Amino acid sequence: MRFWLLIMLLLPATALAGEINHNCAPFYQALLQLPHEDLQSSDGPFTSEWSRHCVEGCLLVMITNQSLLGDQSLADLSGEPGTPLYDEGWRSNPAYTADGPGTSLVGLEKDGALCLVFTSQPSFVGDTGKIIQDDAIKVLVECPVAIIGEGPCPGEEECGGSCD
Repeated sequence: MRFWLLIMLLLPATALAGEINHNCAPFYQALLQLPHEDLQSSDGPFTSEWSRHCVEGCLLVMITNQSLLGDQSLADLSGEPGTPLYDEGWRSNPAYTADGPGTSLVGLEKDGALCLVFTSQPSFVGDTGKIIQDDAIKVLVECPVAIIGEGPCPGEEECGGSCD
């Protein structure tokens, strides 16, 4: 909690003064290029998947599946050298990076802004011991600029604004 508050306090004043969509725009453009079932963008309060607090910012949710993607890969939202996000000035912060079977998280920073990219493709261990990935894929991008309150936003369930 204190770490999250510190991050929010360190954001530049300009980030709190209406640059919410600006932070999500490069992520939205990258996801828009992919075949998808749904791609939603919202600006305002939402319950952060990361902190579970009600925050102000922008939120993107893309739903797709492996069948729709075919041979295409998901957009590279890692912020690593050589990627479009890196070229735009976004840098990956290892403190916000996690990867495991079926899920990943990467935190990217630019000019004091922090955006978190969650990717999930549920997986399980099959009868043969091999990891099997589900067809469904969800990409969630959240770029919070201020904490509004502890706990979920009013009217949202405990699991945040992206309950499945």
